[in-house]
Amino acid sequence: MTQGWAEMEKFRKARVTVLVGAFGSGKTELALNFAKRLNAAGRNAVLVDIDILKPMFRSRDKRNDLSELGVRVVSSVTDYEDSDVPALSPAIYGVIEDRSSDVVVDVGGDDDGARALGRFREALEEAGYEMLYVVNTRRPFSSTPEEIVSMVLAVEEASRLRCTALVSNTNLGSESFVGLVEEGLDTTLQASQTLGVPVRFAMIQKSVADSQRNELEKIVQVYGVPVFEMDRSILPPWEGIAQS
Repeated sequence: MTQGWAEMEKFRKARVTVLVGAFGSGKTELALNFAKRLNAAGRNAVLVDIDILKPMFRSRDKRNDLSELGVRVVSSVTDYEDSDVPALSPAIYGVIEDRSSDVVVDVGGDDDGARALGRFREALEEAGYEMLYVVNTRRPFSSTPEEIVSMVLAVEEASRLRCTALVSNTNLGSESFVGLVEEGLDTTLQASQTLGVPVRFAMIQKSVADSQRNELEKIVQVYGVPVFEMDRSILPPWEGIAQS
């Protein structure tokens, strides 16, 4: 067992990790970072992109970068990768069933995207999965425990799969600060109690964590929830222009 894998065991609880959440929750960023970390830990990481809803911020747009690292990306049927039609590859079933692979599934936002996930319900249940609902309380429809609960229940109904845990990812993009981790955990934990599921971990940009390490460690001690530190690789157009 590598040291990297020992670290990932705090976050990865099943061979197939399904990520759902509202638009702007950060689930696609998590999917990319999660797959990269699994790969770095020596796992056979595969990223499955079944987000058929939005034309921006899709995992499959990073296919070349991930392939160079050794992460396989499976999404739409060949020649339809850039379309928004529900042309999902039958290879997805094979990936889910392949017990030699650690699979990360990036699902389209809200209950509409979850309907596409429902196509793979039987395969996921047979394989064993964890479905994480990613929450950014600074985004619409996720600012209160009641809104979060409502969104989770809608995704469960549409996908016919159960959400097994929540992920707290309250952030403001390039204007994020460590205090947002505490803010997000307060609200997300209230929703988790109503739903009867745990908060698996919180997320934070690594650069923000490094800038306020002592404060972050205090928050971790108080809440007892591990923190997944990630690099931002999906930037909105206005940030990309500013950094170019």
